[in-house]
Amino acid sequence: MSITTRLILLLTFSVSLVMAGASYFMLRQRAVELESAALDEVRAHAATLRIALEEDYATGRALDAQRLINRMSENSKVHGVFLFDRDGQVTISSSKLMPDGASHISEARRAIATGSNVEIVRQIGGEEVFSIITPIRLGQDQLGALEIAQPISFVRADIAHARRDTLVTALLLCLTIFLVVLIVTHYSLSQPVRELLQGALAVGRGDLSYRVAVPRRSREFIILAQEFNRMADSLKEQQQAAEREADERLNLERRLRHSERLAAVGRLAAGVAHEMGAPLQVIDGRARQLLNHPDAPVEMRQRNLTIIRTQAERIARIVRQLLNLARPYNLQLSDVDLRHLLAETLELLETSAANADIQLSLEPADELIIRADAGLLHQVFMNICLNAVQTITARRRTGGKVRVELVPEAGHRDGSDLVAVRVTDNGGGIAAEHFAPLFDPFFTTREPGQGTGLGLPVSRRIIEEHGGWIEAENNDEGGATFTVFLPKESTPQMRSAVKSA
Repeated sequence: MSITTRLILLLTFSVSLVMAGASYFMLRQRAVELESAALDEVRAHAATLRIALEEDYATGRALDAQRLINRMSENSKVHGVFLFDRDGQVTISSSKLMPDGASHISEARRAIATGSNVEIVRQIGGEEVFSIITPIRLGQDQLGALEIAQPISFVRADIAHARRDTLVTALLLCLTIFLVVLIVTHYSLSQPVRELLQGALAVGRGDLSYRVAVPRRSREFIILAQEFNRMADSLKEQQQAAEREADERLNLERRLRHSERLAAVGRLAAGVAHEMGAPLQVIDGRARQLLNHPDAPVEMRQRNLTIIRTQAERIARIVRQLLNLARPYNLQLSDVDLRHLLAETLELLETSAANADIQLSLEPADELIIRADAGLLHQVFMNICLNAVQTITARRRTGGKVRVELVPEAGHRDGSDLVAVRVTDNGGGIAAEHFAPLFDPFFTTREPGQGTGLGLPVSRRIIEEHGGWIEAENNDEGGATFTVFLPKESTPQMRSAVKSA
């Protein structure tokens, strides 16, 4: 229900309630007035008839009493007239109408004895009437009583007529008030509110060009409409400013992405040039020696050709690693025991670690089977553990330690339970500025010729193909920790990699 309808109903109900109360009290007052007027009229008839009858009896015209009583009874509001003697017996009645019962005798005698009027309500001829019994002098010494009866139905009819008139007047007033309130609220309240509501809905839908019509009356709604339009103008300006700013930001982001792509391509090209430049120079130098010394000993020619082949294989290995970064892997999924795989990986590194005085350790763990590609996972853990050993060796630290820990319950993600492998070393850690490019191709902190910088990018790609990820962080006590998260079961990403193969 709208606020206008509620307001109209509330005002109409309130006014109707007040008018109903006022009409009730007016009707009660009108009923009292009509009853009092009827009594006064009966008293007046009684007094007039008493004077006339007393005069007739005083002048000896007693026979005119019947005629006067009959003439009085001709009044439509007089039901009957009765004349009583001293004993309270009816001597004359109008139109031969006799009162019912004998209850009138005591009232007539009381009026004669007291000399004052007696007013009673009783039945005469089957109709309820209001009677006034007044004492009267019938001659010199003879007393009697005169009764005039008026039907109560006349008074009730007058009251019903007054009630009907009051009710009709009240209904007409309520209808008039309802129509006035309806018209006033429609033009002064409902229409401006509806206009403001449509404006709010339009602005809520994003139509900031909508403007509400300013009413010609009602100062408050004029101010409200003007402020609404001013707010819409302000929002429109802010929207345009936001769109311009968004366009500028979008263009800036595009230029930034373009610059980042160019930078990435530049780093990749520089890395490729750096990694392939050295073996190409070696190949070029050895080829020149073969060309410049065609008569060189066989042993020298064999040595140069071996070096050329070795450097060519190095270039081919770099190209294969780059291709591995760009193309999807052919995952050969099988049940893999992670504990056994990690133990084999550390076993292959024992000799180089022992020569560098580095202790390798695998935390005790139970057998843990996951669905994965054993060969690719072996490459990942070999790269991470080898990086840890080489980092400690590069720092020339003694008493180095590389600890590998298997976490069977590492959380839950995308409907699959996760396991984790932590590789922790006590080397020098990772510099803050090296975290961002840590997994970029050809990024390395080692000396030239000591690494291609493709181990970590390739490892991350392999783990992502398995539906996991790699995290790197520094330890509080020194060194760094690489954590590899893997799902226990095959994920949609892994199944997609298998199908695409």
